[in-house]
Amino acid sequence: MITKSVASERLSAAGSQPFEAVALGYARVSTAEQSRSGLGIAAQQSTIDGWAASRLGQFAVEHHEENGASGMVAPEKRRVLSKLLNRLADPADPAKVLVVSRLDRLGRNVIDVLDLMDRAEREEWSVVMLDLGVDATTPAGRMVATVMAAMARMERDMTSERTRLALAERAAVGVRLGRPVSDETRAAARRAKALAADGLTLRAIADALTAERFPRATGDRQRPWNPMAVKRALHTLHLDREAEAKAADATSPASAPSAR
Repeated sequence: MITKSVASERLSAAGSQPFEAVALGYARVSTAEQSRSGLGIAAQQSTIDGWAASRLGQFAVEHHEENGASGMVAPEKRRVLSKLLNRLADPADPAKVLVVSRLDRLGRNVIDVLDLMDRAEREEWSVVMLDLGVDATTPAGRMVATVMAAMARMERDMTSERTRLALAERAAVGVRLGRPVSDETRAAARRAKALAADGLTLRAIADALTAERFPRATGDRQRPWNPMAVKRALHTLHLDREAEAKAADATSPASAPSAR
């Protein structure tokens, strides 16, 4: 539901200067109880109207509300909020500010909120979170928003590094990485290897595996093989050999620490 800010209507009626930009007010409730509490839609919109009035007509506020949406759902996956984010990213759209009465209206997952701040900085629009006093339309608010965006990037980098190190550690002791492989897939891979040793091309191997009704990696026997699927099957054997070699190295006496 879209409504115009009461403050915006009053300023327009008073014949004030044209608005410099459009601010999108976003209000969210996840349950009927919130609708009856201080977190209800009307209460949130009233807080946003107060902010608009304090900015003396700099922004025309459009109110948007989302009912029955959990704060644990990522902003990009919420029906109303995702549309607002698309508008903010559009250079031709006059909307350049997203206003919420409370941080948790944007989300209850800290990383999601930090990622949204990072996106705002990259796409050059502003976020206003009134309960925290964060107003990225002001110099001080932009500084806070920049720090929050940097925190989001740092957390993503740290997560990637932790994942990389964990995978490297598992691979070093012979744990086979990647999706689980069925016995039927390995049988198809061994058959493909034998056909390749006979000099058949990937296309010819694919035709042979299809004719012999070997299932694809998904278990589908009806779907025909193609050269790319054959390459992936052969790569499966390579990963198996690599994992076996690393496991053997990890358990060999030479790799064990010497006792003193």
